[in-house]
Amino acid sequence: MKRLALAFLVMFCASHAGAWGEKGHYIVSEAATLALPPDMPHFFHRAYPELIWLAYDPDRWKGGGESIDAVNDPDHFVDYEYIAALDLPPDRYRFLALLESSGTLRRLGLTNDEIGFVPWRVAELSEKLTLLFRLWRWSTAGSPERGFIERDIINTAGILGHYVGDSANPHHATMHYNGWVGVPNTEGYANDCAIHSRFESNFVSHAVDVSQVVPKVAAPQPVSTDYFAAALGFVKSSQARIEELYRIDRDGGFDPLKPASAEGLAFATDRLAAGASMLRDIWWSAWKNSGQPRPRRAR
Repeated sequence: MKRLALAFLVMFCASHAGAWGEKGHYIVSEAATLALPPDMPHFFHRAYPELIWLAYDPDRWKGGGESIDAVNDPDHFVDYEYIAALDLPPDRYRFLALLESSGTLRRLGLTNDEIGFVPWRVAELSEKLTLLFRLWRWSTAGSPERGFIERDIINTAGILGHYVGDSANPHHATMHYNGWVGVPNTEGYANDCAIHSRFESNFVSHAVDVSQVVPKVAAPQPVSTDYFAAALGFVKSSQARIEELYRIDRDGGFDPLKPASAEGLAFATDRLAAGASMLRDIWWSAWKNSGQPRPRRAR
């Protein structure tokens, strides 16, 4: 089974490292703030420092205890290869039921928290942000209630930035999260249990600055209220780049002890800019979508 093929990696490597490291998460959120259209509410523009600071919070929560770690850790990734053939629902609990009913967990020898939930987490926070913006629209200007809602909006938007940033990192969209495993390694890709941090933390920390990322941020694109479809599509686009990441690493492109390679720098800044573009689009679209009537619940 694939689970047996992963045994060596599981024994000697952490299950999933935090994506991008602190600097990378700050870069994603700062680039997103710098690319925001001007028609967001003024309080949101005023909160840029807090939005950037909050981008690393979900990694700060790690190690808080058995209960918080159980729910927090799987929200940072999804091993997409395991579920690519499934018709994925936007409800994470229906997804868990599908993993059981489809025999996916039994076939792979996995538990229900090992595949990950990052597109669901992005969708949940995006929907919450849209709802909070709608409440803000209904609130009275200058009232205490509006101030409370504004704080909720900034906290939700800032935390959302972490998971969108995670989704932009190919390591957080694949079973090859810290070494090439489970399929033949004919290209000599790393399985040293260090590639994850070598790329996202060590290389980014010494080689990348937000000024290199901002010019690559795409023009704003509206996101529909189907945030799960958008989040899943973004995960797929990241997962498609995993072999490119491993090839660059194999050829020394992410070696933090050498001058930054042009290819490694281009790849890292491309992915950080993709995260910033997606985050900016969700923030902006949540505000725009909040002007639409609240959808009716099925029950």
